[in-house]
Amino acid sequence: MYYVIVALVALLMIFVMIEISYYNKFQLLYIKISEAFNNIDILFEKKLNLLERSIHIIKDSNKKYKDVLILDNLVKIKNQKPNRFDLNRELMLALREYNSMLDLDKKLSEIEALKNINEDLVDIDNDLNAAKKYYNDTVVLHNHLVQSFPSNIVAKLFGYQKKDFFKEEKIETLEILKEN
Repeated sequence: MYYVIVALVALLMIFVMIEISYYNKFQLLYIKISEAFNNIDILFEKKLNLLERSIHIIKDSNKKYKDVLILDNLVKIKNQKPNRFDLNRELMLALREYNSMLDLDKKLSEIEALKNINEDLVDIDNDLNAAKKYYNDTVVLHNHLVQSFPSNIVAKLFGYQKKDFFKEEKIETLEILKEN
């Protein structure tokens, strides 16, 4: 009987150690996800500010752009403070509008300040793509732990749930679907 009790205690201790190990993995992934979100937030803020600056430059350079709606949309975005996923989509739409304005008026493309902003926007988009990939890769690991045994026990005990991914939507495809 003594050996059975010792064996059960040993098994229980092994199980507890395994669960502690999974808890620590969840904590590490939580830190990584928070880090990714922080980087993404900083890049979104930079992108938003650059787009705002560029629209002011465009409005100052030509009177026909005094009523450009992009700036109003950017101010609305700042005031609403949408979640990161909605903000990502709104910034993609604003950047698309901005680029189409530049494509339609070649004189705008020649403004030195806008050239610099465009270079910065490309760099920020590259950094954003890298940050989103890091986030998505970390979320894959997190979601795997939430769904698989025995880590799902820790997930249930501490309320860990699956997380959403950043999805790169093709704006053109969405607009075509809306029209149909």
